Amino acid sequence: MTFYVTSDIHFGHNNICGPEGFVDTRKHFKSTADMNEAIIEAWNSVVTVEDTVYHLGDLSMNLSRQELLKLIVRLNGKLILIKGNHDSNKLLNWLEEQAKDKIEVKRMGDMVKRSGVTYLLTHYPQGIGERSRRIRNLCGHIHDQVADEANVLNVGVDSPEINSIKFGTPLKLEDAMDLVDEKHAKYFAKL
Repeated sequence: MTFYVTSDIHFGHNNICGPEGFVDTRKHFKSTADMNEAIIEAWNSVVTVEDTVYHLGDLSMNLSRQELLKLIVRLNGKLILIKGNHDSNKLLNWLEEQAKDKIEVKRMGDMVKRSGVTYLLTHYPQGIGERSRRIRNLCGHIHDQVADEANVLNVGVDSPEINSIKFGTPLKLEDAMDLVDEKHAKYFAKL
C-alpha cells in the first residue's frame, strides 16, 4: 500500500478551466467533463485500489452530491478528505456515509511523522515559521502559486512546485515530504 497526496481537484468547477479559466494549467480543457476525465485517468494511472490518497480540500464545485459520488467511486484507492473552503460539512458527511469503505473525512487536517519531523496536511498554507526544523506543511488552496515559506509545499494539482508530474496525478506522500525537506534545507543553506 502506498500513500499519496493531492489537492484542489475541483471536479465540475466551470470557471477554473477553458480559455477563460483562472488557472493556466486547466485552460486547455474544453469542458469540465474533459477536465474530470483527465483527472480520473491521471489518478488511476498511479493509484491502485490498495492505496490511500490524502485530498487536501476543494474536491468539487457545481456538482450534485450524486454526480460527485459517481466520479469519486471511479477513483482508485481510499480517500482521506481534508475540508477545503469549497467543501461543505454537509457534503463531506454525506460522502463519508455513502462510501464508508472508501472515504474518511478529517475536517481540520491531519499529520504524519517521519524521522522526528511532523508534516501537517492541511488545505490552507499554515504560517508555522520557516526556522522550525521539526515541522513542515503540505497544503493546497493556492493553485498555481509557490508556497511562500520554505517549510510549506503546495501539493495541489495545479502546483508549480510539483510540475514534474502529469496534471491530476497524486504525488507519493514520501516524495512530497522529500520535496518540502529539500526546499527547507535550501533555506537553511542560505542563512
